[in-house]
Amino acid sequence: MIRIFRGGLALVLAFAGLAGTAISTGTAWAQDWSEDLAMFRTEFFEVDNSYSAEERARAEALLAELEANADGMSEPAFVLALAEIVAVADNGHTVLRNTYWQSRYPRLAVRFMIADDGLFIADGQGDYEALAGQRVTAVEGLGLSELRDHFAPYHPGLEGHRDEYIYAFLESPDILNAAGIAERSDTISVTLLNGETVRVGNSDAWPPLAGIWQIIPQARAITFYKAGLVDGDPLYLQEPDELLRYVPMPERDAVYIQFRANIDFSGQMDMRQAATDALTRLQEDAPAYVILDQRFNTGGDLNTTRDLMQAIPEIVGESGHVFAITSARTFSAGISSVGYLKQAGGDRVTIIGAPVGDPLEFWAEGDVIFLPQSGANIGISTERHNYMTGCPEDDCHGSIQRHPIAVDSLAPDYRPVFTYDDFIAGRDPYLEAALSLMP
Repeated sequence: MIRIFRGGLALVLAFAGLAGTAISTGTAWAQDWSEDLAMFRTEFFEVDNSYSAEERARAEALLAELEANADGMSEPAFVLALAEIVAVADNGHTVLRNTYWQSRYPRLAVRFMIADDGLFIADGQGDYEALAGQRVTAVEGLGLSELRDHFAPYHPGLEGHRDEYIYAFLESPDILNAAGIAERSDTISVTLLNGETVRVGNSDAWPPLAGIWQIIPQARAITFYKAGLVDGDPLYLQEPDELLRYVPMPERDAVYIQFRANIDFSGQMDMRQAATDALTRLQEDAPAYVILDQRFNTGGDLNTTRDLMQAIPEIVGESGHVFAITSARTFSAGISSVGYLKQAGGDRVTIIGAPVGDPLEFWAEGDVIFLPQSGANIGISTERHNYMTGCPEDDCHGSIQRHPIAVDSLAPDYRPVFTYDDFIAGRDPYLEAALSLMP
């Protein structure tokens, strides 16, 4: 996101009350959802600007139907209904952020991971630990494509970015049951590549979510690296808690710079100053090549990195080159950063990886509301971003009006296949591609 709340680190203030008020555990369902519905209508639906006229009419009809029939609904069914209304806008920032389901509802005893070659069980608890590394061909009889189709009505945006959130959906038997996918709400059937079908139950042994990861899912690659599931020590996963990394590669006359966010949501680090320090250091080192790794950058504040992004092509010069690594997790201010870089560098910037997580026109800049009964947290979008036109419209975000981005595309120039075996073995096809393109 570009800013979850208007102004600086206001999101940090939400964490103080998040665990005690918005997030609870267990499956005791409220029967009267009037408080949530009232807040949803007045503080989200009447404020958000991302719906088209047609989308708003459809969402209004769904909301009116829910208001008439919500009494007695189970909590999972209720939050899915809310998620569907939100997702009608089909805007990545206008979303019921489902990561909190992993704190509120029992979690499956396995954790999945999607790679370019399919869906895998990457980790398991107790009796299911032996399933780790197995490829999954179906969950409750549905293949990955069908599971994505079932999830799409509850989460907006591009498929790759939805995959960041699909894990909370797939790993909650309560939610899958409410969605009509699972027959039971305590176990899930999982079919493996060898044809075996196993029924997986829940586990309470997973580490609790903390901080920003209660709202935005932590990258699965980082989660599993920290759990010791990756062989070797690939550069892109090193120092997993660092948000900005500057790694000289003198043997290649290159510098590797990695952003995992455009703001420190904990409030401990001044990312604007950190980006300024990186710029100063880059000017001193004057490399011929820069590898800018934005694959984990889920956003923050687009203003923190703008000067750095615009300066990098000038620093490498006409004979140098910049390689930007992106993924579907590159979102919001992460996309803005790549946009400023590409605009400044043109053909001297090569994009490698998977497509970014949102189209080049989207809505953002709203608050997050936390509903008092269900614990649902919902992102609101109030201002337009358009990185193809420079966003001249009156409803565009002020920073983009003052510092426009106008690029034809941020699609990858090279799209290496990144398999599950690559990940587990500690290989990085994206970085390998960048290095191979250096003379």
